[in-house]
Amino acid sequence: MIRPKWQPASEEQRKALAAAAAAARKADRAEEETWKLILEARDAGVPDTVVCDLTNRSRATLNRKYGPRRDND
Repeated sequence: MIRPKWQPASEEQRKALAAAAAAARKADRAEEETWKLILEARDAGVPDTVVCDLTNRSRATLNRKYGPRRDND
C-alpha cells in the first residue's frame, strides 16, 4: 500500500513549514553569495588559509569546490 502524502494538519503546521522553507531558501542564497565572494577573495590573491579562517570553511571544502591553488601559502 502506498503511503498518502503528508499534509499539514493545522494552520500552525502550515505556517511553521512555510517559514522553515523560506529560511532554507534564504540560507541557500546566502551560501551561494558566500562562495562567490570567497572566489573573488581567492582570485584577488588572499591566501586560502586566511579565507578559510575568516569564513569558517575548511580548506578541503574550498579545494573541492574550486580546485587546489598551487601558489597558496
